[in-house]
Amino acid sequence: MIALNELKAAVEDGLEKIEKNKDVREAEVFASSNRLNVLRICYASNIPSNALEEPKSLENFGLSVRVHFKDGKIGFGKEDSSLDSKAIDSAFAKARKNAVMDRDFKSLPQPSKKKNAKVKFDKEIMDLNDEKAIEQAYDCLNGALSLLEKKKFYRNMNITGELNFIAERMAIENSNGIRESDETTISLATLTTIFEINPDVSGMWFDSATKLRKLDANAAGRISAEKALGLVGGSKVDSGNYDVVFGRVAVADLIYSRFEVGLNSVEVKATPYIDSLGKKIGPDFLSIYDDGTLDGAIGTKKVTDEGLPTAKNEVVKNGILKTFLSNDYYAKKFTDQKYVASNGFRSGGAGRHYDSEPGISPTNIIIKPGKFREEELIKEVKNGIYIGRIWYSYPVNGLASADFTSTVRGDSYIIKNGKIEVPLVPNTLRINDNLARIFNNIIGLSRKQQATLAWGQDSVVVTPEIAVKGVRLERIAKDIY
Repeated sequence: MIALNELKAAVEDGLEKIEKNKDVREAEVFASSNRLNVLRICYASNIPSNALEEPKSLENFGLSVRVHFKDGKIGFGKEDSSLDSKAIDSAFAKARKNAVMDRDFKSLPQPSKKKNAKVKFDKEIMDLNDEKAIEQAYDCLNGALSLLEKKKFYRNMNITGELNFIAERMAIENSNGIRESDETTISLATLTTIFEINPDVSGMWFDSATKLRKLDANAAGRISAEKALGLVGGSKVDSGNYDVVFGRVAVADLIYSRFEVGLNSVEVKATPYIDSLGKKIGPDFLSIYDDGTLDGAIGTKKVTDEGLPTAKNEVVKNGILKTFLSNDYYAKKFTDQKYVASNGFRSGGAGRHYDSEPGISPTNIIIKPGKFREEELIKEVKNGIYIGRIWYSYPVNGLASADFTSTVRGDSYIIKNGKIEVPLVPNTLRINDNLARIFNNIIGLSRKQQATLAWGQDSVVVTPEIAVKGVRLERIAKDIY
C-alpha cells in the first residue's frame, strides 16, 4: 500500500504542475492505492483437502487527472503504478488528447460547507497479517462444521465461501479548493453450505465489518449450516399469486438489481423511476435512505471520490420518491431540483479506482423498520411463501420497465395458517412480477433491521424483512424436481 502522505504529495505537486499550462481553466488530480486480500474456502466431505485455497492479494495504485480547458473541452487521463512528475505529464497529455466538448459540464466541484463524516480505518486490515486472516477463514469454516458435527449430520457436503479484506486510500485536489483524503477498510465473510442430496439444498450467510475484530466469521459459517439443515425434506408449490415475506437477503438483491435511483440512469432512461420524482411509489410507512455516514457500515466514507462530504439522503419518505442519487456533474446538470452530490465514487469492484471518472454509486441503503415482530409478519401473511434468497434477478421488457424476473434460490419456506410449515425446494419457483407493484403491495415491515450483503456488492442494505401481498410466482424445473 502506498502511504497516504505520498498520495497527498502527488496530487498537490501534480495540480501545481498542470495549472501552469496556459490553456487550463481548472484541473483535478486524484490518486489512490487499493489492496484486496482474498481467502477462498473450498471443502468437500468426500475429497481430502486443506479446505482453504492459497490466499491471494491484488494491489493497485496510480493517479488520474480531469482537466477543463479554456476552449470549453473536458478531458480525462490516467497513469498506472506511478505517482511522479512523469506520471502527471503522461496523464495530462492523455487528458488533452481525449478532451471533448460537453456543454452540460459546468465546473469541477467546489468545497462544501458541510462537515465530513468521522471515519476510522482499521490498522489490522490496513496492515493485514496473513496468519490472522487465515485464522478468520478457518473460523468461518469451523462455524459450519462444528454445527454439523453437533447435529450429527455427515452426509455429502460441499462448503464454499470467501473472506475479503479491502484497504483503500485516496487523495484529491482541484483548482477550486478541494483538498481531501480518506482511508477506509472493509472485511467481508460469506459461506454457502451445500448438501449434495436429492434434491440438493444450500444455506448461505455472511457478515461484514470495518474492523477485523468485529467480523464474526464463525457466525457466518454456523448460520449457513443451520439454513442448509432447515431446507432438507422440502416441498413444492404450483404457479400462482402468493402473499410473500421477503427475507433480508432477497430484499438486498432486489434493491441492488432493480431499485436504480441514480441520475445517470434517469438521463438514459434506464430506470423504472424516470417520471416518479415527487410521486407515491409505496405505502406511507415505507422510507428508504442512502447514508454514507452510518457508523461501522462498510459503505461509509469520509468523503466521496470528488472530495465532497458523504451524507444521509432521503430517497423515499413516507412512500414518496423524494430525490435521486447524484455526483457533482449531474447535480449541476439537473437544476430543476436540488440534488446533493454525495454519491460520486470511482467504483468498479473492490477499492476506489483512480483509473475511472466519478460515477454515481450508493453507499449504505437503509430501509426504515416497521412495527411487526418477525413471527407476526408470518402470521400477517397466513398462507404464502417466505423467500429468503433469490438469484439471477433481471429486468424484463427493458431497463425502464419495472417488470423483473428472479429465481427463488434457497432459505425459503411454505407458510400455512400463519406458521412456517415446510421448506421450499430450491430453484422450483421464479418470481415474474413488477417492482412498482411489489412496493405498492407492501403490507408490513419487521422491527429488526440488519446490514445485509448482496452478491458482488461492497456496500450493504440495512433492511427489515418485508411482507408483500399477491406476488406472482411461477413453477419451474417440473421435470427435474
